[in-house]
Amino acid sequence: MTKKNKNAFKVIPLGGLNEVGKNMTAIEYDEKIFIVDAGVMFPDEDMYGVDVVIPDFEYLKKNRTKIKAMLVTHGHEDHIGAMAYFIKDFPEVPIYATKLTAGMIQNKLKFHKLQNTTIQFINPEETIIEFGKIKVSFFRTIHSIFDSIGIVLETPMGNIVHTGDYKIDYAPIDGKKMDLQRVAKIGDQGVILLISDSTNAEKEGMSMSEADVAKHLEREIYQSTGLTVVSSFASSLPRVQSVFKIAKNLNKKILILGKSMEKNIKLAKGLDYLDIDEKIMITTKQFEDMDRSKVLILATGAQGELLAALNRLSSDNYENVKLESGDTVIFSSGVIPGNEKQIGSLINNLLRKEVKVVQKKEIHTTGHGYQEEIKLMLSLLQPKFIMPAHGEYRMLVKQRDIAKGLGFPIENVFICDNGDVLEITPDGGQIVEKLDNNPVLVDNSGLGDVNFNVMRDRKRMAEQGMMVVQVKHFKKTNETKVKFELRGVVAKVNKDDLTNELKDAFVARIKNVDREKSLNRMLIDDFSGIVHKHIKRRPLVIPLIDFI
Repeated sequence: MTKKNKNAFKVIPLGGLNEVGKNMTAIEYDEKIFIVDAGVMFPDEDMYGVDVVIPDFEYLKKNRTKIKAMLVTHGHEDHIGAMAYFIKDFPEVPIYATKLTAGMIQNKLKFHKLQNTTIQFINPEETIIEFGKIKVSFFRTIHSIFDSIGIVLETPMGNIVHTGDYKIDYAPIDGKKMDLQRVAKIGDQGVILLISDSTNAEKEGMSMSEADVAKHLEREIYQSTGLTVVSSFASSLPRVQSVFKIAKNLNKKILILGKSMEKNIKLAKGLDYLDIDEKIMITTKQFEDMDRSKVLILATGAQGELLAALNRLSSDNYENVKLESGDTVIFSSGVIPGNEKQIGSLINNLLRKEVKVVQKKEIHTTGHGYQEEIKLMLSLLQPKFIMPAHGEYRMLVKQRDIAKGLGFPIENVFICDNGDVLEITPDGGQIVEKLDNNPVLVDNSGLGDVNFNVMRDRKRMAEQGMMVVQVKHFKKTNETKVKFELRGVVAKVNKDDLTNELKDAFVARIKNVDREKSLNRMLIDDFSGIVHKHIKRRPLVIPLIDFI
C-alpha cells in the first residue's frame, strides 16, 4: 500500500471506463469514501447463462468503515442496475438520489426482496450534505431520463465534480433546464478535478434537442397507416411524454405494451414527472373494439429483446393485439452496439407481416453531449485536472483531445482504467496503485456470482459439447465397466474402440492413484485426450466413478 498523503484525494473507477456500462466510481478524501452510481452491463454473447455484469466490490469491502454515502446521478440501468447487489453487501450505506431515481431504486429493491434501506431524497437546487470537511451538493443536468444530476464534493482542495451522463438541451420536454448558472458558479469556486461523461466525445457539433425529435416524430405518426406502434426505451420518459402529447394532438388512443414501460410510467406519473391524460389510455381488451387507425401503441423492445413487447407483437404473441399488413412500426431509438443482429431479425419478422418499418435518425436523440456540449462544460467548470469517464478507450482519448484543443495541459488529463487508483494533489496526479478489478458475472439462479471456472465450463459445453463417462469398478472381482454419452457433438465414432480406450485409461490410473479427487482430475485429462483423438474435439468431460 502507498503512503497516505493528507493533502491529496483518490479516485477509484470500479466500472465504466474502457466500456459502456456498469458505471461506478469511488472518491476517497480525508478517510471518507463517496461512491457514485452502481450500474450493470449486459453480457457479451460468449458469456453463456450470465444475466448481468456488475462491478467488483472487493475494494469497498476492504474499506467498508470509510464509506459514507452512495450518490446516484440518474435512474438508467448502467447506473442503478447493480444497486440491489451493492445493498446486499452494504445495507448500512445511505443512498442519496432524486425522487424519480429513488423510486426506480425502490422498485428494484422490492423485486430483490430487500428492505430497511435508507434512501435520502435530493433536491438539486437545495440539498447540501456535510461530512466533516466535505460538503456534497448537486446540480441539475439534462439526460434521456428525467431527474438526472451532477455531483459536487466541496473540499479544502477545491471542488471535485462528477457530471454523470449529460447533454445540453435548451428546450427540454419537462421545461427543467440544465442549471448552467450553477455550473459556472462551481467553476468560479475552483474545480480541482472534473470526472466527465465521454460517451459521445467522438461526435462533432451539438446533439439534437428532444423538442426537435418530438416534431419529427409527430410528422411520422401523422403520416403512418393502420395501427401505429412507437417503440422506445422504457426509461426514456421525455420521449414518453412527447408520444402522449402527440397522441392527444392527433386524436389517438394509447395502448402501453411492456411491463417495464408500464412500471416506469406509473412511477413517473405518481411523482408528477409525467403530464399525461389517462383518458386516452386503453387496455388490450378495449383495443378489440377500436378503429386500428385511431390507436397508437407505445411498446418496449426497440433493441430486439426476445421477451419484450415488440418482439411479441412480431410473433403474434398477444391474444388481443395483432399486427396486420399496412400497419406502421416506428423505431424511436438508437441501436446499442452489439444489438444489430437481433434488431435485424426483428425487422425481418415485421417486414414478413407486410408492416411498414420506420427508422430515421431525426426521430431519436441521445442523452449524451456531443463535442460542443463537452466544450461548454469544460469551459464553464475550468477544472485543473480532468478524468474522462463513461466510455470506451477511444472515447476517453477523444475527450482528452477536446480538452487539449481548449488549452488544458495534456498532462493534466488522466486516461484511467477500471481498478486504477488515481491520486490527485494540488501539484499533479498519478496512478499510485492498480487493484485486481474483475467484472462480476451474475446469473439469477440465486447461487451467487459466476466464477471463472463456471464460465470456462459453459463456454466449453457451448463450443465443444459434453461427454459423460460412467465407470463402475467392482473391487472383489477387479472388473471395470464403462459407458459414455456424448451431447452437443455431431461426429462419427467407433463406440467399442472408444469404450475400450476409456476403460484402459481408468485401469491404468487406479493402479497409481488412490485419492478420489486426484483420480477424477487425472481422468478428465485422460478421457479428454482420448475423445479428442477420435472426434477432433475436446468436450467438457464429466467422469462418474462408482466403486462397488
